[in-house]
Amino acid sequence: MKWYNQLVVITLIFSVFLSACSSSEEQTPVTAPAMTDTADVTADQGQTLTVVAPDTVKQSTKDSGKYQIQTKLTDFQLLSETKGIAWGLTRNELRLYVTEDNGQTWMNISPSANVQFPANPRYGKDIYFTDPLHGWIIRDPAGMSETIVLHTNDGGETWDIASIPQKNKISALTFDSPQRGWLMTSEDSTTGKELKVLYRTDDGGSIWKVIMQNTEYNPDKSTVTSPLPHLGYTLGMTFVDPIHGYTMVQELGEPKLYRTLDGGSKWMSGPAFFNREKLKNCVSYASDSPQFFDSARKNGWIPLGCKIGDSMKYNAFFTKDSGLTWNFVNFGLGTNVGLNQNLRPTFINENEGWALIGSALYHTVDQGKTWPAVGDNQILREKLQEYPEVVKLQFSSAQVGWMLIENNEQKSSRLLQTMDGGRTWSVL
Repeated sequence: MKWYNQLVVITLIFSVFLSACSSSEEQTPVTAPAMTDTADVTADQGQTLTVVAPDTVKQSTKDSGKYQIQTKLTDFQLLSETKGIAWGLTRNELRLYVTEDNGQTWMNISPSANVQFPANPRYGKDIYFTDPLHGWIIRDPAGMSETIVLHTNDGGETWDIASIPQKNKISALTFDSPQRGWLMTSEDSTTGKELKVLYRTDDGGSIWKVIMQNTEYNPDKSTVTSPLPHLGYTLGMTFVDPIHGYTMVQELGEPKLYRTLDGGSKWMSGPAFFNREKLKNCVSYASDSPQFFDSARKNGWIPLGCKIGDSMKYNAFFTKDSGLTWNFVNFGLGTNVGLNQNLRPTFINENEGWALIGSALYHTVDQGKTWPAVGDNQILREKLQEYPEVVKLQFSSAQVGWMLIENNEQKSSRLLQTMDGGRTWSVL
């Protein structure tokens, strides 16, 4: 009963903390000169965001309830052609913002500042949104006895809390609906191996039940369905529907796909997609779980990076049948080196995608067979000189895309947007 008593205490404490979003920001009217949020970074480091208080979003007065802040962003995720979220950490406080108008204005949907985060949340691992209203944030259990799960169903106006009585690290988070999701935790057992525990929720994140733990794994029965093996590290997880899902595991340096047909209790290896002979010169690989483009989750892809030295070249595998079979496509792109070697291409459907190589942006409409350059963008080149590391590149349509760039030495970042397919870029 010890864990239950801890859960009750933690839940009561955090329920008080989460009664309202962080209110520590200095609000400056948008008509006045922009000022730095005293709880954020200095003026030359932060990106200026025009924030709208949630209760004034629908007011008719143009500048009513608006103020400006400056903050350092560390990640983002586009949710539609006009909507997206962006976030960062300031003194271990998560600052989370959502826009519904292509970044013209933002709403602060941060959980309470009393919930401290030891590291920046990563999308698909610590944070996930199915739509602008429904989202989840996992507070890694570092320094605590339990894992905290924050979830909202009103676009971040309020955050509810759940707790999982374990302190293993979080390795993957995914949802296939606002009610149903899966959370993978792992613990290194020996070199190249990890204990894996899979949780599932069917009520939007209030209650999480263990549906798989590979402490029961028997290598002698690995040819039939069983828990995920100890061997290998979890790279990502995706579910097509309530019972069909995939987990990508890095085994002995190579990506290996596992599939479930019962919602995550039992797993089998395959279908096989990786062919080392096609990439035999690579010293290591970068991959992820399958990502699907359409609501039916038939068409999808798996990015695959081939690392040689300090450079990385990306190719991909595509599927038309929800992952039953995979077709390898050699992109014929150049390599990214140094800071941006892990920057992967981005696709909006099975045919159209973009890739940034150096400071040049390339575009394909034939599934990566050809990649014509998207013109010479002087502003983009200049920004990349000032902020040389590209954190993320993502498009939500043929026209709209975001790019987060940063300068680690100066601890600064900028979020860029294109509205014309990558030909021109501006700071959001």
